Amino acid sequence: MKSLTTIMFFLIGLLSVAAQEKTYNMDEIIVSSGRVPITFNNLSRSVKVFSAKEIKEIPVNNVIDLLKNVSGVDLRARGTEGAQADIAIRGGTFEQTLILIDGVKLTDPQTGHHNLNLPVSLDNIERIEILKGQGARIFGANAFGGAVNIITKKERINSITASLLGGQHGLYEYNLGGSIKTGDLANNISYSKKKTDGYRHNTNFDVENISVRQNYSLGQNQFNLLFGYIDKSFGANSFYSNRFPNQYERTITRIANISAEIPVSGLIVSPKIFYRNSFDDFQLDYMRQNWNRNTHRTESYGGEIQTSFNSSLGITYLGLEFGRDEIRSSNLGARSRSKTGFYAEQMFSPIKDFSISTGLFAYNYSSIGWKFWPGFDVSYNLSEKSKLFASIGKAFRIPTFTELYYVSPANMGNPNLLYEQTTNYEAGFSYQHNYFTSTGSVFLKEGTNLIDWVRAKSTEPWRVENVSNLTTAGTEINVELNTKKISTNSPISSINLGYVYLTSDRKTGGFESKYLLDHLRHQLIISFTNTLLLGIKQNWALRYEERENITSHIIVDTQLSMQFEMFDFFIRATNLFNKTYFDIPGVILPGRWISAGVKFSTNR
Repeated sequence: MKSLTTIMFFLIGLLSVAAQEKTYNMDEIIVSSGRVPITFNNLSRSVKVFSAKEIKEIPVNNVIDLLKNVSGVDLRARGTEGAQADIAIRGGTFEQTLILIDGVKLTDPQTGHHNLNLPVSLDNIERIEILKGQGARIFGANAFGGAVNIITKKERINSITASLLGGQHGLYEYNLGGSIKTGDLANNISYSKKKTDGYRHNTNFDVENISVRQNYSLGQNQFNLLFGYIDKSFGANSFYSNRFPNQYERTITRIANISAEIPVSGLIVSPKIFYRNSFDDFQLDYMRQNWNRNTHRTESYGGEIQTSFNSSLGITYLGLEFGRDEIRSSNLGARSRSKTGFYAEQMFSPIKDFSISTGLFAYNYSSIGWKFWPGFDVSYNLSEKSKLFASIGKAFRIPTFTELYYVSPANMGNPNLLYEQTTNYEAGFSYQHNYFTSTGSVFLKEGTNLIDWVRAKSTEPWRVENVSNLTTAGTEINVELNTKKISTNSPISSINLGYVYLTSDRKTGGFESKYLLDHLRHQLIISFTNTLLLGIKQNWALRYEERENITSHIIVDTQLSMQFEMFDFFIRATNLFNKTYFDIPGVILPGRWISAGVKFSTNR
């Protein structure tokens, strides 16, 4: 680890020196890390934005594997190709990250294990925004450690796309999609199917995905509709307890939302209506069909209306939100809860180069009553190339139905759980050139009543409790370099490097922790792209991960690709050096896995 850290800081030093002779020319990317959409240059928070072009250059085939390549994001897979995984940000747990599609929340009230059941493929994504650190005053409950907002493409052209992939272990996948524009109505539809026999006993999966997106313009009014469906069946070898290698699961998730942006007398009014339906069939041992087989059906629905306007005080955003969660379960019973809330956000610049964003989210859950969650961000432009920023804010999360009521030989819930909360502090900098970007920050999280699954010895079931308070501190640095802008003859077109260090003061107290004590202590991510003969492009992604209380590993993925008119050909190798490793103890991840495919698109 010492040698890797030395190399990282040496590279940062070289790149910083090289960047001093170029002029700044940053593209104006609009991001939605707050209620007020702002340009990337004006951000006062740590936000990573993956553009469609960047997504294409990472050697992955799905959203879940893509998120593994973001520093500060802990993507813990149970299997491969997006079959099942948990996501955490900056030392949090998988329950503490909010997932959104086009700004609509997709949190599963049953369990955070289902939050990444996403009915959208990489080809349909315009960009992905990852907010690192609390987002409660922006998005409300469950944006505890961060948020991931997936922005879908809304193409207004006529196009057709198709792809086919095949690989080891009986892997195959095909995608069909297209967009049709008829007057002021744009339609986008896609379908995909993916299947494999598995890389070891009981790791097979079968995934089917459909999404429909519509965008309608009526003058300055914009109306959007999204429908998504994903059906996953997968072998879950030791997924939730290594005492049971024959676990099996099927999940079906449907989402629908309607949104609009309507200018009214100097205001922009944005109503949203959303619906999420989920079915989960879990077998603790598929060899015993009627033993500990649980079925869960959940529904989440609601809406919000928000408005924004400009004044001499800056940009103001106000909104109301309501929703309801329901579950009918063979294990958890019939449960429901409702929520209402209102929020406000204000952005202003009291003096030149100085920006302030402050806000408040007030929430009323039927189980806990009214609570208030404020936040405050500030930034100062040292020059047109460099900036300092800082933020402070509170966040909270209420327990899922599984944490409250689940009962099995392997896991036991707790109906007396309290909501967990945290106060977050962060300070950082960013430096941007026309070919060089560097960002860094230090952060501190002070959590109280944090929720974890614990046990005294391995023969006992896991039990969920509000554990003692936990303070987590960390530092993060990221460097991005476009070498083609330095020299057009450079064989390497881009280099990206990110490093995160985390530490916490949690003590086990004689108990084994299932989630809170095994965060990534050191995480180093390096990716770069080089060009070979005949226009062949090679993409590399390297991840060094040292997890608390678990051994470290280095994983290297690579991809060769070539474009010919309307076709892209590629061959990909994940875990190139065939390392044996795991993100979750007892769940061994695949060794080297080679696949190849072709993509066709009329939109070039």
